[in-house]
Amino acid sequence: MDDIKALVFVGTEGIYHDHAGQGMFIAEFLSATKGIAADFSRDYEVMAGGLVGYDAVLFYTDVGHFSEAQEAGLLEFVERGGGFFGLHTAAASFRENQGYHAMLNAFFEGHSKYMDFKVDLVDREDPITRGLKDFTVTDELYYLKHDPTKSHHLMQAYDDTKDQTHVMAFHHDYGAGRVFYFALGHDMAVLQDVSFQEIVRRGVRWSAGN
Repeated sequence: MDDIKALVFVGTEGIYHDHAGQGMFIAEFLSATKGIAADFSRDYEVMAGGLVGYDAVLFYTDVGHFSEAQEAGLLEFVERGGGFFGLHTAAASFRENQGYHAMLNAFFEGHSKYMDFKVDLVDREDPITRGLKDFTVTDELYYLKHDPTKSHHLMQAYDDTKDQTHVMAFHHDYGAGRVFYFALGHDMAVLQDVSFQEIVRRGVRWSAGN
């Protein structure tokens, strides 16, 4: 079987995170994984080109804006069977592009302070979570505008500062494609976490239909 061909896309507006450096790190650890070959890009025009040759795209982006052609190219890629993986600030990106957020089913509405919290597995039998355990991370706990009826929830976290529980990972179909969102990923410390990396690997495989 051929390797999954994935693209890690970071855009160019990383103002709160080192998207370029951390995105390169994600592409490198994915490419070190058997069965995955990952490229890295900051070029928006790869979306307008329809992501030809890729099985899945991982967005680790911040702010930004798609042209009509760029957004249409991305959405058509997923509708036709491509995989989309939104990581952390992907939910805070492209805020004026309604089609993008409808596809993702997530829109950033804030986050907790940088703190320790536990991520609980909601579905332990899904291909992305099977065999994994609940884990603790130091990160931002994201609050999302999200329709829970449109996605399957995989993980959640309790924010004791607000006495609220928030979804941390979910997936759903979009046309013939698959969409996975994972809310963690603030800094290099969490990107180096073993549980985080395994979920990212599995998320790429799942979104690519593997």
